Amino acid sequence: MIIRLHEKARLYDYLRKNKSLFAYHIGDLDPFFFSDCTWYGLIEDETVVDVVLVYQGMSTPTVLALGLTSSMPCLIYGILDELPDCFYSHYRKELEPVFLSSYTMTPFGAHLKMDFRGFRSDLTVAEHHDCVQLTPRDEEQLRQLYRIAYPGHYFNPRMLATGKYYGIKHGAAILAVAGVHVYSQAYRIAVIGNVTTHPRMRNRGFAKRCVTTLITVLDPDVDFIGLNVKADNDPAIALYHAIGFTIASSYEEALFEKSST
Repeated sequence: MIIRLHEKARLYDYLRKNKSLFAYHIGDLDPFFFSDCTWYGLIEDETVVDVVLVYQGMSTPTVLALGLTSSMPCLIYGILDELPDCFYSHYRKELEPVFLSSYTMTPFGAHLKMDFRGFRSDLTVAEHHDCVQLTPRDEEQLRQLYRIAYPGHYFNPRMLATGKYYGIKHGAAILAVAGVHVYSQAYRIAVIGNVTTHPRMRNRGFAKRCVTTLITVLDPDVDFIGLNVKADNDPAIALYHAIGFTIASSYEEALFEKSST
């Protein structure tokens, strides 16, 4: 049976089985995000077997279809008529044929989920006095940086209200930044994202300073910190390894648009 799920406790009981895989999902249980979420669950004997999340807090909805079991294709087939006409997705590779039965696809390749397994005490941030908290007043300067350094970003300006964006500035200009895609103090979880450095300022350790500062800030409030990175982005993966992140799993990203046939 496929139903829409609304009970946070029931969802969390399922999602906490794999915090690495479901970090976005868990963060989206927070009131800051929850109203933008639609949850579909495959239920067997009153037990949640698999879940799909449709997040509508961005201009293009995101469908998170990662799941834990081989029943996931059944769940996707069962909700195809309810999915948006155009959506971005994080999904397991074997689900591609299911989506392609009704949608055309623009692939964005394999990605990795990484978990922070290091120790905050190992992070050197004392010299990072130039890494400062960004606020909603920095939105336009941050947009300018992303236009130049990270055109394919997924920056949502309202995330600045979390206070979990840190950057290195020169005057009003932002040279490097690290922020969060999701953050929940209630569920003690965060996913770092939208990390970038101005092309002229790369290879100076700016991104590392921003990420380590952000981890230090997050540490008192969260028990789990994750991030996603393209599987072929070797410099970023090396950076995250050096900070204390470990590869946990892989998945695919793509844009799906309703097929006209």
